[in-house]
Amino acid sequence: MSVNFSGLDWAVVVLYFLVIAGIATWVAMQKEKDTSDYFLASRGAGWFLIGASIFASNIGAEHLVGLAGSGAGTGMAFAHWELHSYLIIVLGWVFAPFYLRSKIFTTPEFLERRYTPGTRTALSLIFLAAYILTKASVTIYAGAITIKTILGFDTINVPMLGTVDFFWFSAFALVIVTGIYTVVGGMKAVLWTEGMQAPLLLIGSIVILLVGLHRIGGLDALRAANADTISLWRPLHQAAGTSWVPTDLSFLFDSSETPWLGVVLASPIIGLWYWCTDQYIVQRVLTARNLPQARRGTIWAGYLKLFPVFIFLIPGMIAVALKHMGVEGFADMERPDEAFPRLAAHLLPVGLRGLVLAGMLAALMSSLASLFNSTATLFTVDFYERIRPNRTEAHLVTVGRIATVAVVFAGIAWIPIMQRIGGGQLYGYLQNVQSLLSPAIAAVFMLGIFSKRVSPISGLVGIVTGFAIGMARLTMQVGHEMGGMEFGALQWFVDINWLYFCFLLFVFTCVLIFVVSAFTPKATDEHLAGLTYGTISAQQKAELHAGVTVWDVVGSAGVLAIIAAIYVYFW
Repeated sequence: MSVNFSGLDWAVVVLYFLVIAGIATWVAMQKEKDTSDYFLASRGAGWFLIGASIFASNIGAEHLVGLAGSGAGTGMAFAHWELHSYLIIVLGWVFAPFYLRSKIFTTPEFLERRYTPGTRTALSLIFLAAYILTKASVTIYAGAITIKTILGFDTINVPMLGTVDFFWFSAFALVIVTGIYTVVGGMKAVLWTEGMQAPLLLIGSIVILLVGLHRIGGLDALRAANADTISLWRPLHQAAGTSWVPTDLSFLFDSSETPWLGVVLASPIIGLWYWCTDQYIVQRVLTARNLPQARRGTIWAGYLKLFPVFIFLIPGMIAVALKHMGVEGFADMERPDEAFPRLAAHLLPVGLRGLVLAGMLAALMSSLASLFNSTATLFTVDFYERIRPNRTEAHLVTVGRIATVAVVFAGIAWIPIMQRIGGGQLYGYLQNVQSLLSPAIAAVFMLGIFSKRVSPISGLVGIVTGFAIGMARLTMQVGHEMGGMEFGALQWFVDINWLYFCFLLFVFTCVLIFVVSAFTPKATDEHLAGLTYGTISAQQKAELHAGVTVWDVVGSAGVLAIIAAIYVYFW
């Protein structure tokens, strides 16, 4: 299924790349003086760039094609994960003050100050492994598949290489272009390009939404065509095939993908990890010139994060409505993931098709750029600088650039393995990994900030044990699903629904941290000064309150009100 691009469409795409190149060149001419310049854009970013960068970093091929496909296949069932705007607000109001007050480069660095150096090392290793084996390879893989699907090319002739699979051509083109401006310009280039890419992505997707709604006859027609899937809760309940209120523990072994109670219990844990502790997202906040700018950036990102439900998921449902209407180009749609390409091909006029493709490229490149820079920061600050201290700032920036290149090649090298995972297994694999990584990390950060009674060693024990249990579950699950292995008395460990397992692992880690804390020495108030709510000084409280305006409160309340309205409308 390919889009018939005109000369004007291609001109729009070329213009986009010229603008990206211009921004990267301009940033490259401003030499980075030190690591703060390269990794955190000199800690001088304002709220607009911070919010736009958070949003653009989050949006990738899984939203452009995957979320639209989810809308076409299961309706609003996966909207719950796209309504995590309230957790971005939590990042700005709850976590950001501690991060910025600590003057950290990475979130693992915060754990070192709150717990132990070993806790920092453990989290950094977890992040690096997750970034290379999931985010880098999957983003490149999904991006290349998206470009190949949209353009409809199977092969391409490359000088000196001959005929090449267009998938690999797309993959390398994507990482080379993104890698160049990320390596050369650092975080400043990432922020500026993402500040431009977020509006471009929104414009292209909003056009598809509005044109699509007009074509089917409005929201009433949308609801009629998707009567069984328009509810946020009904598809989850129906999928479970059980009563709304569990009567015994059998609900833990629900075989459906998204039981409603599991969504309620586990999705906030996964969201807390991703939005409030993951270096991939938090690094945008660390670039802020001050706390008010960081908080307002998260509020702005909270509003932007509300768009995916409407500009990606609902268009998938529009494609279903067009199919039911027998509209040419949609009547023969077989796979849900065809929804977005078909909408772009048959609904948009000349010129706007190029804008949509440019918006898709913007999303893909933003996700990769954010990943590359965050990984370089983790490697340089959390490992290299600690192993080889007293190196010059210029030397550390160079190491960061080399690390970025290494991540690019590591991600590409992993793609052939990821390609062996067909169909929906790739998405399921990613969700599984996130649900197994997030509980321990979320527990350690949350308890570390809210309780000064949690001992230093408990953080290390909690994060290592939680991660080990999660990886044991993943290993057993792969063995069971791909190798047919059975584990006898431990089979229940594999059979528990992934969402309930996520929640239980979170509870277990919290209990473990408190138990270990009861038998190990507590940190002194001097050590914890400013790192927990119980040790914030009067001066720090005054500074915190002084930066809050009525618009910060109103803006945050507005995000929560819109989320509530969406739940009411799509109940």
